[in-house]
Amino acid sequence: MFSQEVTIAEQSFVEHWQEIGKHWGVPKAMLAVHAWLILKSQPQSTDDVMHHLNMSRGNAHNMLLELVEWELVHPLKTLGKRQVLFVAEKEDWAMMTAILRIKKRRELDPFLTLDDWREVHSEELSSGANDGLDARLKSWMVTAQKLDRLTHLASREDESWWRRWIFSALRTK
Repeated sequence: MFSQEVTIAEQSFVEHWQEIGKHWGVPKAMLAVHAWLILKSQPQSTDDVMHHLNMSRGNAHNMLLELVEWELVHPLKTLGKRQVLFVAEKEDWAMMTAILRIKKRRELDPFLTLDDWREVHSEELSSGANDGLDARLKSWMVTAQKLDRLTHLASREDESWWRRWIFSALRTK
């Protein structure tokens, strides 16, 4: 999978990042590209990714575009040049909130549509014929909406705000 120029440590990091990421439901190729870019201090081209990770142009390009959509990678275009270079987000808070936003959009937002379904079927559900399903759904929605507000807050505020908020509970007078 790797070219001869990739060190053992780099290869090990890419493989470990893929192992971690499989629990997130992210494609291994995307994780490999992200890990590779994390390792690199200089912006990398699609050709660099293809060469070092032995990927096809289409696969490398698609993975880079997906990472840009996730805001985990930023495209850089030099004036007068056609080639786009890519650099990984290296600031920890920005990376974590980018992951949080995409997971919210892909996982929590679809779950929240269950409330609309419940509203459409409210008459049937409130009749009690479904063994308390309406009450369970209402409870789930309350919790999901709290999580939705929390993720919105987390993505808006910076790390220093969260540190102050978390540690304020620990302060004594």
